[in-house]
Amino acid sequence: MKKVLTQFKKFQHFYPYTVNIIGAKSKNQINYMSCAWHTALSFDPPLFGVLVSKKRLTHKVISDSREFTVNFLKADRVKLSAQLGRTSGYDTDKLKQFQVQLAPSKIIKTPVLEEAYVCFECKVADIKAYGDHDLFVGEVLAIHEDENCFNQEGVLDAGKVNPLLYLGSDFYITINPDTKKHVVPD
Repeated sequence: MKKVLTQFKKFQHFYPYTVNIIGAKSKNQINYMSCAWHTALSFDPPLFGVLVSKKRLTHKVISDSREFTVNFLKADRVKLSAQLGRTSGYDTDKLKQFQVQLAPSKIIKTPVLEEAYVCFECKVADIKAYGDHDLFVGEVLAIHEDENCFNQEGVLDAGKVNPLLYLGSDFYITINPDTKKHVVPD
């Protein structure tokens, strides 16, 4: 029998979910934060959504700049993800503190993370409030991909990349590439 909860302190039963690092740069501010609340929204045009708490510096910087990057890290960079997610940009220059290496974007002003295996450059297409977070919908203008990490169909090669997954409450995990199956309906 399942226990039914109608009041809860944590809302994380949907994990694991890939972690990404959202970056944003406005005139004189730059900040990066870990984010596990994100999703693809459309193929045409390519839209990607990230949910950011209104109290985060990244929220302010995206709102000011109207652009952001989405950067996916390998599981071996779990510590950097935790540091960027649990340290406030209002209190700390995270780029200096954690020696984050950046690379220039092709179209927007916000840099991408040098060590990410894939990054999206996004221009804000829409913002909607949902409870204590805002959904920033970004039109993906460019994708930076480590071509050694994806097969010909554009599928992540789990033999080469262990993506970083978040389980909630500061726990992380990755995948076992031996469990990969290509299944098509009969």
